[in-house]
Amino acid sequence: IQDSDQRLKPWFDSASELIASPDLESLEGEIKLEQLSLQLRTEWLRYANAISSRYLKSPPGFQMPVIPSGDTAATPYDRWIEPAALEKRAHSYHTAPAGWHANHVMFNTGMGAITCLLLVMRTMFQPRAASPLRLHGLGGYFEIMDLITANHDELFQTQIFQEQKQLLQSVAAGGSQLLYIEPVSCRFSLDVFDLDKFLQAWQQRPGNIPTILILDTTLTGNLFPIEEALTRAAPHKPAVVVQVSSTLKLDQEGLEFSNGGLMSVYSTLPESAADISFRMRRFRSAMGLGLNMDQISALDYPGFLQQSISDRHSSRIFEHNAYVARHIDTGDELLFDAKSHPALNGDPPCPWAVAPFVYLRLRKGSNKKDLQFLKYVFFTEAQKRGLTFQPGSSFGFRSH
Repeated sequence: IQDSDQRLKPWFDSASELIASPDLESLEGEIKLEQLSLQLRTEWLRYANAISSRYLKSPPGFQMPVIPSGDTAATPYDRWIEPAALEKRAHSYHTAPAGWHANHVMFNTGMGAITCLLLVMRTMFQPRAASPLRLHGLGGYFEIMDLITANHDELFQTQIFQEQKQLLQSVAAGGSQLLYIEPVSCRFSLDVFDLDKFLQAWQQRPGNIPTILILDTTLTGNLFPIEEALTRAAPHKPAVVVQVSSTLKLDQEGLEFSNGGLMSVYSTLPESAADISFRMRRFRSAMGLGLNMDQISALDYPGFLQQSISDRHSSRIFEHNAYVARHIDTGDELLFDAKSHPALNGDPPCPWAVAPFVYLRLRKGSNKKDLQFLKYVFFTEAQKRGLTFQPGSSFGFRSH
């Protein structure tokens, strides 16, 4: 990446000047920081694209495509490309718990990762009408819920519970082979997963059920203690644990260089982790669910999948949103009649009782026109005050 140093020198000089300026800790400084961050994003993407655009989608034989770090990404066809350098980084980003083996697979999105996983589970379990594959879970992210519902049939029976009590009953009874869990449910309630109660239910679970535990940690970053959960799981362990997350959300410091999904497969048996990962990669290539050369180059910057950098960014996002949640008043006669955030439940019950946003509900009788008008008011008032507020979606969890 040394060639990029000269390209970034003007940006670096501007950033150094701002750091030394008394304007840094001011609204004007915030705007300049926002502009510098977007400029950095543009410069990096230009540099990465200048490298990735050298190669055809089906490169000539014996050509070895190179990504910005200097690592190679050999492939005869763009859809089959193996992001080996990025997957290698994931070993230090999602470290295998003691006594477990890990394999990491990158996808073009988090949704692509879960889509591929559900397909692979069908092929592995080979369900029959008399012995269907079952998935029970706790969560609420709308697109994943749509995906799970779309996969429901007589051979693959899926059910997402509204309350953890229902899931715990299923866990104890061995009601399904697949367990899907969001440590913080992406529903209005933003319910926090109770690990202690889950492990109590797990103790009662029959040991002869081959269980795949799926954890979607997109909203909680690296805070959910997977190693603790697997160490305490007794008297038996899940056959395989799959951690999945959208790397667009909290892993790119809000710069949104590229969509991406990371799937980490853990097992006490190295052959099990390797087998599932092999199947995932095969389906990924066949269905075009992998990163392309442009995406791999865009994500091949030093900060991607570096835990200290990701955790620093995430902690500030979590702290900011907890503050917002505590300081917004709600009530029947106020603008918002309800709000939701894990920080509102008293002292955090666990380290993963966080969220990168706050849910607010407009008071009864409001409609979509009211919502659009409110967005306009927020944006207009932010402009008047010189704030870096940007209405938009949730992906990078940036200044808004």
